[in-house]
Amino acid sequence: MEYRINGFDQIKAFYSIVFEQKYEIRPHHISLYVFLINQNNRNNWVEWFKCPFDLAMAGACIGNKKTYYKCLSDLQDWGLIKYEKGINDYKAPKIKIEVLNCTSTDTAAVPQSEPLPTPLPTPQDTHIYKPITDKPKTKNKKKVFVPPTISECIEYFKENGYKEDVATRAFNFYSCADWVDSKGNKVKNWKQKMQSVWFKEENKKPIEPEDKTGMFFANGQWHKKTPMQKYH
Repeated sequence: MEYRINGFDQIKAFYSIVFEQKYEIRPHHISLYVFLINQNNRNNWVEWFKCPFDLAMAGACIGNKKTYYKCLSDLQDWGLIKYEKGINDYKAPKIKIEVLNCTSTDTAAVPQSEPLPTPLPTPQDTHIYKPITDKPKTKNKKKVFVPPTISECIEYFKENGYKEDVATRAFNFYSCADWVDSKGNKVKNWKQKMQSVWFKEENKKPIEPEDKTGMFFANGQWHKKTPMQKYH
């Protein structure tokens, strides 16, 4: 008789045996048997195929070699497989899946899905879920950099207490380079760039004293005259 397995019928017949509870079939028996079915399928349903124990243990999630060989022995005793152990631990055992014929017409062994007590409601014409907002979602558009004018740059420096000539130098530096900084990066926020690079202590405008008596302006700052300077 030609050896022939139908994978679907084989699994169906196997689970009929499981639900009959004729044997003490445990989860590791099921996982190993299903893995062997998969391996036989990969080998084109040959009658005998080799399956190394470490591969079978990993595929069946069995962590103990003694448990693995006990499962093989149980499956053979129950007429589900035949196996021939390798000559030593380095030789893979040969496995044969016994063809199962599900001849029983009694379907009580396998639990059946219960029919619904009431029919499903008729689908509504429109969905019942309302959006949180009526506004359609729009993708965030990237902000386009708009360079300032020299007047805007000078005004920004003046508002923050920095020199106008420094503002002019800063503007000329970036505008000549098409608003690319010294590291070769495009300027995305010109005010932020001015703050981080040009807003330094030495670039601040000198604060004019209300009373300039006894004061003189030098090196960009107001200074008090010394007693000797008052006579000159």
